[in-house]
Amino acid sequence: MTRQTMLEAAARLPRSPLYGIGVARSGDDYIDYEIGWDDFARDTDWAHAQLVAAGVTGDDHVLVTTPNHEAPQMSPIVHALRRIGATYTPTETYGWDVNRFLSILRSFPVTVVIGLGEETLGAISSQVDDLRAEFAKVRLLWARSGPHATLTNAGIPSIGLELLGPALGLAVPSAPHDLQVNAAEWQVTAADDGSLSVAGTHARHDPVPAIPTGLTGTLTQQDENTTLVRIGGAPA
Repeated sequence: MTRQTMLEAAARLPRSPLYGIGVARSGDDYIDYEIGWDDFARDTDWAHAQLVAAGVTGDDHVLVTTPNHEAPQMSPIVHALRRIGATYTPTETYGWDVNRFLSILRSFPVTVVIGLGEETLGAISSQVDDLRAEFAKVRLLWARSGPHATLTNAGIPSIGLELLGPALGLAVPSAPHDLQVNAAEWQVTAADDGSLSVAGTHARHDPVPAIPTGLTGTLTQQDENTTLVRIGGAPA
């Protein structure tokens, strides 16, 4: 029996009717929502298209930094990397995991980083004198809103990434400050004060009601396929 035949046998076993349960924060409360297998398949297809368009290939070594509770939004990224054939290594976004992050970044030929967070960048900045040197070999660097602004201001090229409630926003290298959201799956709205909310469309197994994201920003484009979101305070 090979690994491939084991995977094929496992795929024939009965499975849960749901891929999983997501949890999104709404103010001081939390909202649970169901994620169907078809939802996950479409999310993975979308993530795969975004990464391929950005230039991620099977030759890349990708450092993915995300905690387990972000699986509803970030697992499609990981599965897309598997489909592409890229090597990937996971780390956490917390400050206490920065030494593992740095050891992987320094010891392996990492060419892509996905999900760089505030705590990680803050911990790196407190340990090193030259941020540019640390990320010199990284060709594509997706960073969350705060780190993205910090890196951009420091002259280090990065691409925006953000969790918008239950949805994932992912920018592209040609427009690094404008987060692309899959409009076929998620409806993003901006209130008069710029506060952003996200609701699931009827394509979802569980079309969640509008959830405040806790972020502010502007919608720079919206059609049936893509919503472009610029988080407040993002570089112009």
